[in-house]
Amino acid sequence: MNKDTIVNRMKEEGLRLTPQRVQIVELLFELSHPTAERIYAAMIEKFPYASQATVYNTLKMLKELGLARELSAGDKSSHYEIAESEHWHFNCRACGEIFDLEANLSEPLLAVGTQRGAFQVDSYQVEFYGLCAKCRV
Repeated sequence: MNKDTIVNRMKEEGLRLTPQRVQIVELLFELSHPTAERIYAAMIEKFPYASQATVYNTLKMLKELGLARELSAGDKSSHYEIAESEHWHFNCRACGEIFDLEANLSEPLLAVGTQRGAFQVDSYQVEFYGLCAKCRV
């Protein structure tokens, strides 16, 4: 998925494509797993009169359209990312950085989630916690 795909989907849904909304989409691509607060801080550099409500409302809309995901890391603030292929995350407890990991075992996990036929898995999230290579030393 790229920025144009997301912008086109927003157009198809009849949403106004304000410069602020487009900037939020761009920041989701530029920043690694940003919080809404980090997106807002980066956005006001270009749009000083933008509001936090614009950021939160746009993120909510992108989530509802299935274009963005909200990641919650324990008791910390939610982080956001573009909703691309399923993958796992490693959360560093020291620096707070979130790293994407390839999901090699997705099929067996989904099989466990649906093995009794009682569940229909729409999405899943696998999180690992510990210290990243920089923080381990």
